[in-house]
Amino acid sequence: MNQLNTCNLCGSENLAFVDIVHDYNRWYSWDFKLYKCKDCGLMFLNPQPDSEEIMEYYTSDYYQKIGEGSGIQKVLRNLIFFVQKIYVKNPKIFKMMFFFSPYVRGIKIIPNGKYLDVGCGNGAFLYTMQKINPSWEYQGIEPGEFDQEDMNKHNLNVIKWSLESIHYPDDYFDNITLNHVFEHVSDPSETIKELRRILKPGWILIIAVPNSNSLTYKLFGKYFRHIDAPRHLFHYSDKTLKKYAQKANLKYIKTRYGAFWDQTSFIASWSHYMSSIFWWNLWKKFNNGIGKKNIFIISIFILLYIILTPLTLLLNLIRYGDSIEVWMRK
Repeated sequence: MNQLNTCNLCGSENLAFVDIVHDYNRWYSWDFKLYKCKDCGLMFLNPQPDSEEIMEYYTSDYYQKIGEGSGIQKVLRNLIFFVQKIYVKNPKIFKMMFFFSPYVRGIKIIPNGKYLDVGCGNGAFLYTMQKINPSWEYQGIEPGEFDQEDMNKHNLNVIKWSLESIHYPDDYFDNITLNHVFEHVSDPSETIKELRRILKPGWILIIAVPNSNSLTYKLFGKYFRHIDAPRHLFHYSDKTLKKYAQKANLKYIKTRYGAFWDQTSFIASWSHYMSSIFWWNLWKKFNNGIGKKNIFIISIFILLYIILTPLTLLLNLIRYGDSIEVWMRK
């Protein structure tokens, strides 16, 4: 375990203990400590698992193959692909189509550009973008386990390595994205410094993370789904991400709020809280029921998702949604 004596963002030693947290998503029993910097507000696990220890917390089912999943997941995937395509071709429309905004990932398209998705998982977004805009050169990085045969089947160029160890040339990519990846890296300051180095001047870096300033976190605290200890090492707000941009000499452009799983995040956080009271894993029962295609469980989940949708859209409007996506320019 790595002990942090100073804040990774501002270097302060003024660190305050927040709470003991657990892996409520996968129900491991180990205790972890959550700290917060009193000077800049950055939250983080302390101590943190090292690069070898952390891998034991990523189970074999952490990634799916492209196209895998239940019938509901396939329907959602096709819907998101359709909405993403509209967004890529007509991004300004989404100022009027706010309802659909959480269902797309931000990306800036230019003709014949180079695009990098850091922490691309199973490569699903790379595959989506290749179908929408085949003129680009797409690359992905994924340090975790993935199915190389599945990547080859879908003609995806994904490297199993860490960002810093690849040594891309300076000013190489037009657009770089990290979608719920930055919270997993052990040294955010060095990572964003490297991202700036390989980004072309004037072009776009987009980092999406859970929002530690969300209403769901304020309500449920350590039971917030996106605490996800120990996989999530750092926890960000829009303010701390802006400070990272400033530290790396990147220009802040804008922040988008919300992701399509925010409703699920609220349900999971509530489930974790209830499970702590009754000592039975309600969230696991939800997932098992959906996996076994239990119509009753699926119906309850869909109903809750629909009921929570107006709330999540409102929270995104007032900047208290569960997810944030910050755009930066070199």
